[in-house]
Amino acid sequence: MKISTLDIYGYGKWVNQRFDLDNQLQLIFGQNEAGKSTLQSFIRSILFGFPSKRRRINQINRYEPKLSEVYGGRILLTDTTYGDIWVERTNKGLTLTDTHGQELDQQVLDQILGGLDENLFDSFYAFSLQNLQELSNVDADKLGDYFLSIGTVGSDKFLSVAKYFEKDLGQIYKLKGKNPKLNQALFEYEELAQSIEKMKTNMARYDQLFEQQQEEIQKIEILNETIQQLEEEQRQLDQLMTRYDSYQKDKAAQRELEQLVYTKMDPELPDKLEEAIQSKIESQKTIQQMEERIRNLNNEMSALTRLIWGKNHADQRRIWSSETSHIKEVDLRLEHVLERIQEQTNTMARLAREGQFYPEKVKKTSEFDREIEEGYELQAAIDDLEGQKESLQAQRKVFLDQRRELQTYSITVRQQYAKLENMRMNEKAQMQQATNFRHYFIGILAILVGIIIGVYHTLKQTGINFRWIALILIGIGILSTLYVFFEHQKYKKKYNSSPAIEKMAELQSKDHQYHERSQELGKDINQREANLRAIENELAKKKQEQQRWLVALGFYPTADAEIILKSNPVKEYFQAETIRQQYEEERNDLNVEVAKWRKQITPLLERFPLGDQSIKVLIHHIEETEVSIARQVERGKAMEERINNAQEIISQEKINLNNQIRVIEEIYQSTNSFDEIDFRQKVQTNKQIQQLKEKRELYSDQIKGFENEMAGIDSKQSLINQYNKVQNELTLNKSRIQPHQYQRANIEVALNQLEQDGSYQVLQQKLEDKKAEVLNGIQEWSKKKIAVELIYRTLRQGMDNPIPEMNKMANEIFSKLTYGRYNQIKLNKNGIKVKQFSDVLFAPHELSQGTLEQLYVALRLAFIANASSMVSMPILIDDAFVNFDEVRKASMYQVLETISQNHQVLFFTFDQQAADTLAVDSMINLDDLIENISTETERES
Repeated sequence: MKISTLDIYGYGKWVNQRFDLDNQLQLIFGQNEAGKSTLQSFIRSILFGFPSKRRRINQINRYEPKLSEVYGGRILLTDTTYGDIWVERTNKGLTLTDTHGQELDQQVLDQILGGLDENLFDSFYAFSLQNLQELSNVDADKLGDYFLSIGTVGSDKFLSVAKYFEKDLGQIYKLKGKNPKLNQALFEYEELAQSIEKMKTNMARYDQLFEQQQEEIQKIEILNETIQQLEEEQRQLDQLMTRYDSYQKDKAAQRELEQLVYTKMDPELPDKLEEAIQSKIESQKTIQQMEERIRNLNNEMSALTRLIWGKNHADQRRIWSSETSHIKEVDLRLEHVLERIQEQTNTMARLAREGQFYPEKVKKTSEFDREIEEGYELQAAIDDLEGQKESLQAQRKVFLDQRRELQTYSITVRQQYAKLENMRMNEKAQMQQATNFRHYFIGILAILVGIIIGVYHTLKQTGINFRWIALILIGIGILSTLYVFFEHQKYKKKYNSSPAIEKMAELQSKDHQYHERSQELGKDINQREANLRAIENELAKKKQEQQRWLVALGFYPTADAEIILKSNPVKEYFQAETIRQQYEEERNDLNVEVAKWRKQITPLLERFPLGDQSIKVLIHHIEETEVSIARQVERGKAMEERINNAQEIISQEKINLNNQIRVIEEIYQSTNSFDEIDFRQKVQTNKQIQQLKEKRELYSDQIKGFENEMAGIDSKQSLINQYNKVQNELTLNKSRIQPHQYQRANIEVALNQLEQDGSYQVLQQKLEDKKAEVLNGIQEWSKKKIAVELIYRTLRQGMDNPIPEMNKMANEIFSKLTYGRYNQIKLNKNGIKVKQFSDVLFAPHELSQGTLEQLYVALRLAFIANASSMVSMPILIDDAFVNFDEVRKASMYQVLETISQNHQVLFFTFDQQAADTLAVDSMINLDDLIENISTETERES
């Protein structure tokens, strides 16, 4: 959608004013109070409605006209889905018509705006200094909501409903929640269902179950008495079987003790011997390890080739390290200086390229300044000729328009004259038909008949008197002829007195006047064209002279003299050259320091040579060499300490070894043992004797009181057979009692259920009520869940996620605006961050004012471009770039020219740089327009 025409009936200072706008980039130029804000408010009011009359703080200006009774106007919208449409809004209401005058439904405007309201229009499509930073709190989710809210009428209301439903869903049900009401209802329903399952019995069976319970209790008591008797008998047999085994083991232990011999010794001797043997082994092992360690350390020390050299050059190494640290700083400064030299060289090349001059031909002398003054005079003469040319062209255009208008008037007059001629021909044909001579036939015939009758009567003198008949016929004929004659005269008089005759004469006079005025205008046009040719020839001579002046001064023939005179790139070139010379002098001083350092470290390089002699490599080599030497020195000290420590350990372990050997020999002598094996065998025999004595004591305690029964038992097998017989009887009786116990338990459960009285019906009613509550909660949750999904699917129908494409475009625009200083904008749920060319991320509050406004401009333009498939709106910019410097403005205006290829841009400004930079075919100068209106008003008054 584009705005082609603004037709203002009455709005603020504009009354009966019409503005025709360019469909790409329209520059509306004017100082403060010129009416720029009024025009912007007029566009908003026609599209979205007039501001409210209700008084409030910071009330929006309604711009009600003082000099017109009609409030409002109309706008011609082109390139819409409904064709070209006039949108007219006055204090009487809103009217939409097409170019043929057919009225349209008011909903057509909502369809054209695509759901865009005034707030969203101000946020992205209307730039001003006040709202430029209103995107400070935007993030990826908000931008997604903005995209969803456009393209569909009323989608913002759908979005608010979806957000409200999403909030309600969490209060109704959560997957693992406890507090939501549906979760609580499901938990209570489950508890009621479990409770009610315990109460499903028939109340009529209570008496029968009670009788069965008594019978089962009697049977169980009889069986329990039998089982108790059998269990007592089983316990007695089990005790005899257990003690009989102990009895037999006691007899076996007695026989084994009679065959063993006890050796008297201290109980701690085995542990003492084991400890001495282990200590002896550990000492021998430690001595071997320390001797091996001393050999390895001696071998390693012999391999440290840099150790002796490093100790001999300790003082020189400290000096080299200190100087190398200083040279690292010098190298960093040298890199910085080289970068600045290259920077100034690039700047000089750029200035020469952009300024289009040859550096070797341009000299920094007073003669150059004098020649520049000459250039100012040439440029002033050219500007004066250009002004005269524009004035003559404007006059010629006015004369051409006047002549064209006169020719149009002349054609209109001739067309009107032709219509009148056709009308006169028709009137003449009607007059000829009305005055035909055939109308006299009856009167002449009557006169002829009367004359014939009179002659006949005179000649024949008949008896019949025909004289009166002849006279009557002649009279009738004369009267009839006179009547026809007078009627014919009326028609002729009416034809000769027609108003068309006077109108045709007037039109002929006008056509003659138009023709004469056109000839006079033709002479004026020819005079202006002759003057134009003379000025163009003079202008061409001046430009050739200016070109020769440029070439003589050292510039390219194609150089722009106006830019050269305004910006003076040669002066900037000489300034950059001076700065570069300063950096070159500093570079030479730094190179001298580097040369002194190279000479100083010659002994180190002779001992540790290096192929690459660059500064960084040398610094790295010296640092690595120093680290290596220091490590070897430290390592040598550590090795010497380890050797001394190992020798001390060997001495201590030898002393400990001799002590342990003496302890072992004393233990063998005290026990009359030949060696370790013999000693351990005696220790094992003593332990066995002690264990057998302890077993006999234990067995004696176990069979105490049962000695006589044990002596009367033939064998263990007879006890086992008797025990198995009792066990079988006990198992049989237990198997008989178990069904009765199960039956009694079932009867008791049934009785307990029947004793619950009428609570089953109450729980059943509660269960049904809870079931209805759960179903209602599920239905409510499902409806809102389905509504949310339908809203989002409807709004996203046919639309991919636009955020990545918008982010990509915003990166390109922002990089272009900042000349590549910032190359990426990161949009996420947490907000916005930008990345500098050095890969450092900045938050918006860390940017400068100008860069921050460039960021928000890039986001707005990227949003507009990506939303164009859903809605296309003109971009209104109200002097939003006053905080930009000239460089930022230049980049901003380049971006506007690019954007205007696909989107209409209405740029309201009083920035002369914009008027000079932007390549617009037409510019509306409100100051000149107001002056012309004032002049016409004074002339009319």
